[in-house]
Amino acid sequence: MSELLTTAFLIAALRAAAPILIAAMGSVVTERVGVPNIGVEGMMLAGSFTAVVVAIEVGNAWVATGAAALVGTMLALVLGFVTVRWGADAIVAGFAINVFAAGFTVLLLSEIYGSKGSLVRPDISVLPVIELPVADVPILGAVAGQNIMVWVAAALVGVSWALLFQTRFGVHVRAVGEDPDAARAVGIPVRLTQYRALAFGGFTAGLAGAGLAIGYLSSFTRDMTAGRGFIALAAALFGGRHPLGAAGAALLFGAAEAAGNRLQGQGIPSQFVLMLPYLVTAVALAAISVRRTVAERRSLTRVEAA
Repeated sequence: MSELLTTAFLIAALRAAAPILIAAMGSVVTERVGVPNIGVEGMMLAGSFTAVVVAIEVGNAWVATGAAALVGTMLALVLGFVTVRWGADAIVAGFAINVFAAGFTVLLLSEIYGSKGSLVRPDISVLPVIELPVADVPILGAVAGQNIMVWVAAALVGVSWALLFQTRFGVHVRAVGEDPDAARAVGIPVRLTQYRALAFGGFTAGLAGAGLAIGYLSSFTRDMTAGRGFIALAAALFGGRHPLGAAGAALLFGAAEAAGNRLQGQGIPSQFVLMLPYLVTAVALAAISVRRTVAERRSLTRVEAA
Protein backbone atom coordinates (compact mmCIF):
# COMPACT_ATOMS: atom_id res chain seq x y z
CA MET A 1 0.00 0.00 0.00
CA SER A 2 2.94 2.33 0.65
CA GLU A 3 3.60 2.22 -3.09
CA LEU A 4 0.40 4.24 -3.58
CA LEU A 5 1.27 6.98 -1.10
CA THR A 6 4.26 8.51 -2.85
CA THR A 7 4.95 11.45 -5.10
CA ALA A 8 6.02 8.97 -7.79
CA PHE A 9 2.53 7.48 -7.72
CA LEU A 10 0.94 10.92 -8.07
CA ILE A 11 3.20 11.64 -11.03
CA ALA A 12 2.15 8.38 -12.69
CA ALA A 13 -1.52 9.05 -11.92
CA LEU A 14 -1.43 12.48 -13.57
CA ARG A 15 0.35 11.08 -16.63
CA ALA A 16 -2.18 8.28 -16.97
CA ALA A 17 -5.14 10.59 -16.42
CA ALA A 18 -4.12 13.24 -18.97
CA PRO A 19 -5.28 11.47 -22.19
CA ILE A 20 -8.50 10.36 -20.49
CA LEU A 21 -9.14 13.87 -19.19
CA ILE A 22 -8.57 15.51 -22.57
CA ALA A 23 -10.97 13.15 -24.33
CA ALA A 24 -13.48 13.44 -21.49
CA MET A 25 -13.81 17.18 -22.02
CA GLY A 26 -14.96 16.63 -25.59
CA SER A 27 -17.30 13.87 -24.42
CA VAL A 28 -18.91 16.26 -21.95
CA VAL A 29 -19.78 18.65 -24.78
CA THR A 30 -21.12 15.94 -27.09
CA GLU A 31 -23.21 14.46 -24.28
CA ARG A 32 -24.59 17.91 -23.53
CA VAL A 33 -25.66 18.38 -27.15
CA GLY A 34 -27.47 15.05 -27.13
CA VAL A 35 -25.25 13.13 -29.59
CA PRO A 36 -23.09 10.66 -27.64
CA ASN A 37 -19.70 10.17 -29.23
CA ILE A 38 -19.20 6.41 -28.87
CA GLY A 39 -16.52 6.69 -31.56
CA VAL A 40 -14.13 8.52 -29.22
CA GLU A 41 -12.07 5.31 -28.84
CA GLY A 42 -11.47 5.07 -32.59
CA MET A 43 -10.76 8.78 -32.86
CA MET A 44 -8.14 8.50 -30.12
CA LEU A 45 -6.56 5.51 -31.84
CA ALA A 46 -6.49 7.27 -35.21
CA GLY A 47 -4.99 10.31 -33.52
CA SER A 48 -2.28 8.18 -31.90
CA PHE A 49 -1.33 6.59 -35.21
CA THR A 50 -1.35 9.92 -37.06
CA ALA A 51 0.77 11.57 -34.39
CA VAL A 52 3.46 8.88 -34.54
CA VAL A 53 3.59 8.80 -38.35
CA VAL A 54 3.79 12.58 -38.69
CA ALA A 55 6.31 12.80 -35.83
CA ILE A 56 8.55 10.35 -37.70
CA GLU A 57 8.11 11.72 -41.20
CA VAL A 58 8.06 15.44 -40.39
CA GLY A 59 10.10 15.42 -37.21
CA ASN A 60 7.95 17.95 -35.39
CA ALA A 61 5.81 16.88 -32.44
CA TRP A 62 3.63 19.99 -32.62
CA VAL A 63 2.76 19.39 -36.26
CA ALA A 64 2.08 15.77 -35.37
CA THR A 65 -0.26 16.84 -32.55
CA GLY A 66 -2.12 19.20 -34.86
CA ALA A 67 -2.47 16.48 -37.49
CA ALA A 68 -3.83 14.05 -34.89
CA ALA A 69 -6.40 16.59 -33.70
CA LEU A 70 -7.41 17.23 -37.32
CA VAL A 71 -7.92 13.51 -38.00
CA GLY A 72 -10.05 13.20 -34.87
CA THR A 73 -12.13 16.19 -35.98
CA MET A 74 -12.65 14.72 -39.45
CA LEU A 75 -13.83 11.40 -38.04
CA ALA A 76 -16.20 13.24 -35.72
CA LEU A 77 -17.66 15.16 -38.64
CA VAL A 78 -18.18 11.87 -40.48
CA LEU A 79 -20.02 10.62 -37.40
CA GLY A 80 -22.06 13.82 -37.40
CA PHE A 81 -22.93 13.47 -41.06
CA VAL A 82 -24.31 9.94 -40.75
CA THR A 83 -26.13 10.62 -37.46
CA VAL A 84 -27.26 14.24 -37.70
CA ARG A 85 -27.82 14.40 -41.45
CA TRP A 86 -28.88 10.83 -42.23
CA GLY A 87 -30.37 9.99 -38.86
CA ALA A 88 -28.30 6.86 -38.27
CA ASP A 89 -28.09 5.45 -34.76
CA ALA A 90 -25.25 7.23 -32.94
CA ILE A 91 -24.26 4.11 -30.99
CA VAL A 92 -23.95 1.92 -34.08
CA ALA A 93 -22.16 4.64 -36.07
CA GLY A 94 -19.74 5.24 -33.20
CA PHE A 95 -18.85 1.57 -32.94
CA ALA A 96 -18.36 1.48 -36.71
CA ILE A 97 -15.75 4.23 -36.39
CA ASN A 98 -14.03 2.29 -33.62
CA VAL A 99 -13.85 -0.87 -35.72
CA PHE A 100 -12.69 1.10 -38.77
CA ALA A 101 -9.91 2.84 -36.84
CA ALA A 102 -8.74 -0.41 -35.25
CA GLY A 103 -8.46 -2.17 -38.61
CA PHE A 104 -7.27 0.71 -40.76
CA THR A 105 -4.40 1.69 -38.44
CA VAL A 106 -3.11 -1.89 -38.52
CA LEU A 107 -3.41 -1.94 -42.32
CA LEU A 108 -1.49 1.32 -42.70
CA LEU A 109 1.08 0.22 -40.14
CA SER A 110 1.72 -2.91 -42.21
CA GLU A 111 1.74 -1.13 -45.58
CA ILE A 112 3.93 1.82 -44.55
CA TYR A 113 6.31 0.30 -42.02
CA GLY A 114 5.94 -3.44 -42.56
CA SER A 115 4.80 -4.07 -39.00
CA LYS A 116 1.51 -5.52 -37.79
CA GLY A 117 2.03 -5.03 -34.09
CA SER A 118 3.91 -1.94 -33.01
CA LEU A 119 5.98 0.99 -34.20
CA VAL A 120 8.90 2.00 -32.01
CA ARG A 121 11.53 4.19 -33.60
CA PRO A 122 14.33 6.29 -32.09
CA ASP A 123 13.48 9.16 -34.44
CA ILE A 124 9.96 9.74 -33.09
CA SER A 125 9.70 13.39 -32.13
CA VAL A 126 8.02 13.66 -28.73
CA LEU A 127 6.19 16.42 -26.90
CA PRO A 128 8.26 18.39 -24.39
CA VAL A 129 8.39 18.01 -20.63
CA ILE A 130 7.80 21.10 -18.48
CA GLU A 131 10.38 21.25 -15.72
CA LEU A 132 9.37 23.11 -12.55
CA PRO A 133 11.60 23.80 -9.51
CA VAL A 134 9.28 21.99 -7.09
CA ALA A 135 10.46 18.39 -7.51
CA ASP A 136 11.43 18.12 -3.83
CA VAL A 137 8.19 19.59 -2.49
CA PRO A 138 5.78 16.93 -1.14
CA ILE A 139 2.59 16.53 -3.20
CA LEU A 140 3.42 19.58 -5.31
CA GLY A 141 6.37 17.68 -6.70
CA ALA A 142 3.89 15.59 -8.69
CA VAL A 143 3.61 18.37 -11.28
CA ALA A 144 7.35 18.76 -11.71
CA GLY A 145 8.70 17.24 -14.89
CA GLN A 146 5.30 16.44 -16.35
CA ASN A 147 4.71 16.25 -20.08
CA ILE A 148 3.05 19.32 -21.51
CA MET A 149 -0.12 17.33 -22.25
CA VAL A 150 -0.81 17.19 -18.51
CA TRP A 151 -0.97 20.98 -18.54
CA VAL A 152 -3.03 20.97 -21.72
CA ALA A 153 -5.50 18.64 -19.99
CA ALA A 154 -5.76 20.99 -17.02
CA ALA A 155 -6.26 24.00 -19.30
CA LEU A 156 -8.97 22.17 -21.25
CA VAL A 157 -11.05 21.81 -18.10
CA GLY A 158 -11.26 25.59 -17.83
CA VAL A 159 -11.76 26.02 -21.57
CA SER A 160 -14.59 23.48 -21.63
CA TRP A 161 -16.29 25.06 -18.62
CA ALA A 162 -16.10 28.51 -20.20
CA LEU A 163 -17.29 27.14 -23.54
CA LEU A 164 -20.37 25.54 -22.00
CA PHE A 165 -21.37 28.16 -19.46
CA GLN A 166 -19.91 31.47 -20.65
CA THR A 167 -20.55 31.54 -24.40
CA ARG A 168 -23.53 31.66 -26.73
CA PHE A 169 -22.36 28.38 -28.23
CA GLY A 170 -22.63 26.78 -24.79
CA VAL A 171 -26.17 28.04 -24.39
CA HIS A 172 -27.02 26.56 -27.79
CA VAL A 173 -25.40 23.22 -26.88
CA ARG A 174 -27.35 22.91 -23.65
CA ALA A 175 -30.59 24.02 -25.27
CA VAL A 176 -30.27 21.53 -28.13
CA GLY A 177 -29.42 18.75 -25.72
CA GLU A 178 -32.46 19.48 -23.56
CA ASP A 179 -35.03 19.84 -26.35
CA PRO A 180 -34.01 20.12 -30.03
CA ASP A 181 -37.51 21.10 -31.16
CA ALA A 182 -37.77 23.91 -28.63
CA ALA A 183 -34.28 25.09 -29.54
CA ARG A 184 -35.20 25.11 -33.23
CA ALA A 185 -38.35 27.07 -32.45
CA VAL A 186 -36.37 29.94 -30.93
CA GLY A 187 -33.97 30.11 -33.89
CA ILE A 188 -31.04 27.98 -32.69
CA PRO A 189 -29.36 26.13 -35.60
CA VAL A 190 -29.72 22.63 -34.19
CA ARG A 191 -27.75 20.68 -36.78
CA LEU A 192 -24.92 23.20 -36.92
CA THR A 193 -24.66 23.17 -33.14
CA GLN A 194 -24.50 19.36 -33.13
CA TYR A 195 -21.81 19.36 -35.82
CA ARG A 196 -19.73 21.91 -33.91
CA ALA A 197 -20.06 20.00 -30.65
CA LEU A 198 -19.03 16.75 -32.34
CA ALA A 199 -16.11 18.51 -34.01
CA PHE A 200 -14.91 19.67 -30.59
CA GLY A 201 -15.27 16.13 -29.27
CA GLY A 202 -13.28 14.74 -32.20
CA PHE A 203 -10.62 17.44 -31.77
CA THR A 204 -10.07 16.54 -28.12
CA ALA A 205 -10.09 12.80 -28.90
CA GLY A 206 -7.40 13.24 -31.55
CA LEU A 207 -5.46 15.48 -29.17
CA ALA A 208 -5.72 12.82 -26.46
CA GLY A 209 -4.45 10.22 -28.91
CA ALA A 210 -1.43 12.38 -29.69
CA GLY A 211 -0.74 12.87 -26.00
CA LEU A 212 -0.88 9.13 -25.47
CA ALA A 213 1.39 8.28 -28.41
CA ILE A 214 4.04 10.99 -28.35
CA GLY A 215 3.65 12.28 -24.83
CA TYR A 216 2.88 9.34 -22.57
CA LEU A 217 4.25 6.29 -24.44
CA SER A 218 6.41 7.58 -27.35
CA SER A 219 5.32 4.77 -29.67
CA PHE A 220 2.35 3.25 -31.45
CA THR A 221 1.00 -0.20 -30.69
CA ARG A 222 -1.98 -1.98 -32.15
CA ASP A 223 -5.12 -1.03 -30.15
CA MET A 224 -2.93 1.03 -27.84
CA THR A 225 -5.82 3.13 -26.53
CA ALA A 226 -6.97 -0.04 -24.72
CA GLY A 227 -10.42 1.29 -23.88
CA ARG A 228 -9.31 4.73 -22.74
CA GLY A 229 -11.83 6.34 -25.08
CA PHE A 230 -14.66 4.43 -23.41
CA ILE A 231 -13.20 5.33 -20.01
CA ALA A 232 -13.23 9.01 -21.06
CA LEU A 233 -16.89 8.67 -22.00
CA ALA A 234 -17.57 7.02 -18.65
CA ALA A 235 -15.76 9.90 -16.92
CA ALA A 236 -18.03 12.41 -18.67
CA LEU A 237 -21.13 10.51 -17.52
CA PHE A 238 -19.85 9.79 -14.02
CA GLY A 239 -18.97 13.46 -13.64
CA GLY A 240 -22.53 14.52 -14.38
CA ARG A 241 -21.69 15.82 -17.87
CA HIS A 242 -19.87 18.73 -16.22
CA PRO A 243 -16.22 19.58 -16.93
CA LEU A 244 -15.22 19.69 -13.26
CA GLY A 245 -17.00 16.46 -12.41
CA ALA A 246 -15.54 14.73 -15.47
CA ALA A 247 -12.07 15.96 -14.51
CA GLY A 248 -12.43 14.41 -11.07
CA ALA A 249 -13.61 11.14 -12.59
CA ALA A 250 -10.74 11.13 -15.09
CA LEU A 251 -8.26 11.61 -12.25
CA LEU A 252 -9.86 8.68 -10.43
CA PHE A 253 -9.52 6.44 -13.48
CA GLY A 254 -5.96 7.64 -14.04
CA ALA A 255 -5.15 6.80 -10.44
CA ALA A 256 -6.63 3.33 -10.94
CA GLU A 257 -4.40 2.76 -13.98
CA ALA A 258 -1.35 4.05 -12.15
CA ALA A 259 -2.19 1.86 -9.16
CA GLY A 260 -2.35 -1.17 -11.42
CA ASN A 261 1.07 -0.37 -12.82
CA ARG A 262 2.59 0.28 -9.40
CA LEU A 263 1.17 -2.90 -7.88
CA GLN A 264 2.88 -5.10 -10.44
CA GLY A 265 5.56 -7.10 -8.76
CA GLN A 266 3.95 -6.73 -5.32
CA GLY A 267 2.66 -10.29 -5.18
CA ILE A 268 -0.77 -9.35 -6.50
CA PRO A 269 -2.11 -11.49 -9.38
CA SER A 270 -1.35 -9.81 -12.69
CA GLN A 271 -4.90 -10.46 -13.89
CA PHE A 272 -6.27 -8.27 -11.10
CA VAL A 273 -3.70 -5.57 -11.78
CA LEU A 274 -4.62 -5.43 -15.46
CA MET A 275 -8.35 -5.28 -14.80
CA LEU A 276 -8.19 -2.61 -12.06
CA PRO A 277 -8.85 0.45 -14.29
CA TYR A 278 -11.75 -1.31 -15.98
CA LEU A 279 -13.14 -2.51 -12.65
CA VAL A 280 -13.23 1.07 -11.42
CA THR A 281 -14.93 2.11 -14.65
CA ALA A 282 -17.55 -0.64 -14.28
CA VAL A 283 -18.28 0.43 -10.70
CA ALA A 284 -18.59 4.05 -11.84
CA LEU A 285 -21.03 3.11 -14.61
CA ALA A 286 -23.07 1.08 -12.13
CA ALA A 287 -23.19 4.10 -9.84
CA ILE A 288 -24.41 6.24 -12.74
CA SER A 289 -27.19 3.74 -13.47
CA VAL A 290 -28.30 3.64 -9.83
CA ARG A 291 -28.22 7.43 -9.59
CA ARG A 292 -30.36 7.82 -12.69
CA THR A 293 -32.86 5.22 -11.50
CA VAL A 294 -33.23 6.97 -8.15
CA ALA A 295 -33.66 10.34 -9.86
CA GLU A 296 -36.32 8.96 -12.20
CA ARG A 297 -38.23 7.39 -9.32
CA ARG A 298 -38.15 10.63 -7.35
CA SER A 299 -39.37 12.55 -10.37
CA LEU A 300 -42.20 10.06 -10.90
CA THR A 301 -43.15 10.29 -7.23
CA ARG A 302 -43.37 14.09 -7.44
CA VAL A 303 -45.56 13.86 -10.55
CA GLU A 304 -47.91 11.37 -8.90
CA ALA A 305 -48.08 13.50 -5.75
CA ALA A 306 -49.00 16.57 -7.82
